[in-house]
Amino acid sequence: MIQKAQRPMIVASTGVFFNRAWDALKAVAEKADIAVVESGSSRGHFSDAHRLSASGAPSSLVSADLVIFVGQYCMPSVGEFAFSPNAKFARIDVEPTDIGRNWPIDLGIVSGERAALEALTDAVQKQSRDAWVAELADARKKFEDENAEYFKVGFGYKDAVHPAVIAQHLSDFLYRGDLPKEQTTVVAGGYGIARYTRRYLKAYRPGQILNGAYQYGAIGPDLGYAFGAAAAVQNGVGPQAPYKGSVVVGITGDAGFAYSGMELETMAKYRMPIVMIVYNNNAWGMNGSGKAHHMYLFQENLRYDRIAEALGGRGEYVTKPEDFLPALKRSYQITAKERIPTLINCQAKFAFHLRQQFPPGMLGTVEPGCMAYGH
Repeated sequence: MIQKAQRPMIVASTGVFFNRAWDALKAVAEKADIAVVESGSSRGHFSDAHRLSASGAPSSLVSADLVIFVGQYCMPSVGEFAFSPNAKFARIDVEPTDIGRNWPIDLGIVSGERAALEALTDAVQKQSRDAWVAELADARKKFEDENAEYFKVGFGYKDAVHPAVIAQHLSDFLYRGDLPKEQTTVVAGGYGIARYTRRYLKAYRPGQILNGAYQYGAIGPDLGYAFGAAAAVQNGVGPQAPYKGSVVVGITGDAGFAYSGMELETMAKYRMPIVMIVYNNNAWGMNGSGKAHHMYLFQENLRYDRIAEALGGRGEYVTKPEDFLPALKRSYQITAKERIPTLINCQAKFAFHLRQQFPPGMLGTVEPGCMAYGH
């Protein structure tokens, strides 16, 4: 099937990360010029910098004529992933009774992920697919250009902080500044903010991006999740070992803070160097209508930064787009030096979700890949 395909693609999911099969994944992809798109609750087991990466190339997914699911433990329903129905589908999974669940499969292979990928590397013929590689590069460029346009529009809104500004400036700081681009682990939470930040975030090594909401749409655990990730980084556990002691960045919304904001006290108590970015768009509550509407919404412009200070951390309050990047740099430096958590309270507004009033509005998702959010 691989030999006959012109545009094959591997969906590298949870099982690839759990079984540390990233070297075998890279080997088989490079031998036969197979594109790789990531899915699952972590990203980085196939680098976004690789010429065969499709995680940041959403428009390429529909072109794939052979899709191989590897370690995709929770299969989507037909239509949730952006592949052509005319493609052939194979699945490698440890559980034989699950292979045909939800998504019709042309070929099923019962195996552990690393064993299968190593065997596949030995079995496939070496192939070059220059046209496919060029299509992936064009799709990545198209996606980057789209993100740049969103930032340009978002930076034009001067009375609040647009999510595209947070996403672009965070990406610039982490990957195009003084920090090694592989260093910082990011917990990518939130709801509306996630639909922007995940487009701009990059993963260059295993476990660099953690996506707790993947496929289950969990709203709220982001601060607790960030604490758990920081514990792994500070102790140098597993894939985080080379980055032991580094600052962890977490992203959440006002809903995420409402659920797990008190974890800031835990972060401060254990001196975890975490920078939490809160997208405060005054949208936490029941967004319905009628006389009771006001009763179920939080107050506007709540000072989550002051709550962080009261819990033993430090806070920053950002109300203008040009102030976010300086606040991020300052917070990162102080957090790294003093080993205390910082919360950056980014004041946005609910209307940023409205496309006609404030384009580009609430963005959609394309899965799998960097835009994956869950259903």
